[in-house]
Amino acid sequence: MELEIDFPAFWAWHDHSAASRRAHGAAYATYIGCWRKHARVMKGQRSIARFEDAKTESTRSFCSRCEAPLLYERKRWPHMVNIPRALFSGRTGREPRYHVAIEELQDWTYTGNRLVPLKGYPGIVWGRPKSRRRPRDVDHVEFLDRRVPSARAHIVRRRHLRTQDLTLTLWSYSRPATPTEYAK
Repeated sequence: MELEIDFPAFWAWHDHSAASRRAHGAAYATYIGCWRKHARVMKGQRSIARFEDAKTESTRSFCSRCEAPLLYERKRWPHMVNIPRALFSGRTGREPRYHVAIEELQDWTYTGNRLVPLKGYPGIVWGRPKSRRRPRDVDHVEFLDRRVPSARAHIVRRRHLRTQDLTLTLWSYSRPATPTEYAK
């Protein structure tokens, strides 16, 4: 199967709709759109299977051999054809900057957070969990003797975690707590 378009594509976008998610088996599909007269099937025309959705008035074309999505056409834009961006190994002339059906964005979708290498697993990156904000209520600050080279300031913070029926008070210390501090 070979598809070809005249360079550059008209536009590119990410489609978050449930139909595209199911068709591609992914969180969203990235498409490039071009004029129908600028897109051609160079090889494998007989291998194309079509599915027409009367509800959305759209047609999706797939490869009948490997079931890869090939084309997405809508009745309201008869002169445009949409092609999955992943089918092109080279540049298409457009960067996907638009999001369609963003209200259907799934909570498990990667949204561009900073990724870092996962230690011990080459080639794997992960998004660190959100850092917990430091509580603003500082009970008191103890400064140790500054003349000692290893002296540091110890800040004792009190944090409250609220659950439905239970309120827990957590203390964080940089040294062992004294019995008087437990009473606070």
